Amino acid sequence: MIDWKHGSLSDSEESWKSIIQNPEAMGPNEKALWKKIEPILCELLDELKEKGKSEISFIPTKEEHLKNVMDNLIEINKDRNILDSLLDSKENLTQFLKVASNFGFNESRVISLYVQLEAYICVLSTECFKLLLLYHTRDVNPLVSSFSKTMEIVVPKAWKKLKSYVDNEFRNALAHGTWTMEWKMKNKKSVPSVVLFRDADLVPYKRLDLYNFMVEIKKQNILCSCLKHLMLVKRKANFFT
Repeated sequence: MIDWKHGSLSDSEESWKSIIQNPEAMGPNEKALWKKIEPILCELLDELKEKGKSEISFIPTKEEHLKNVMDNLIEINKDRNILDSLLDSKENLTQFLKVASNFGFNESRVISLYVQLEAYICVLSTECFKLLLLYHTRDVNPLVSSFSKTMEIVVPKAWKKLKSYVDNEFRNALAHGTWTMEWKMKNKKSVPSVVLFRDADLVPYKRLDLYNFMVEIKKQNILCSCLKHLMLVKRKANFFT
């Protein structure tokens, strides 16, 4: 059994416009990170507006497309929450494996699936962050793949402060596939950890137990959650006009 407990970062069940996170509802570490990121994002949005780069016209069909894309996070978080409920309860996992073991599932397989899903959510969350921010800009390169370069050119002051939260070694290892799970015996039990590499030299630069892996995942996911919350607030305040 996995011996960690962590709060969910699930999105709202309604739409991307709903407030899916609130600093007051988080744990102390997440709340502290949120409060570091939020003013930087506000500064970035202000810098965009000052330079005339904030979008002022939203086409209904594109709004619907954006909602549908952001809904991917909602759907995959629902799947993650199912696995989360299994791994947080020995009874639930035991009952699940009684049936699922007939189809090749065991505890290690469930843990592996959970870690793989979390890694994908982390990458998707960061990419949705980029997409959401670019969607609310105009007269800039719309390619998500060029996001860092675009931000460096358009909003250099704010981007200097934000860059490490968006483009960092942890996120890059997951996005580029330079990571793996490693199982080792500890106290006569096979225990998993996540090994991270920087590049194709494949020299490990960090090993994380599952608890600390999840801590890093949640840090990365807060980035998108905070921006979605801010966009709702800014839209209600007619910021994009």
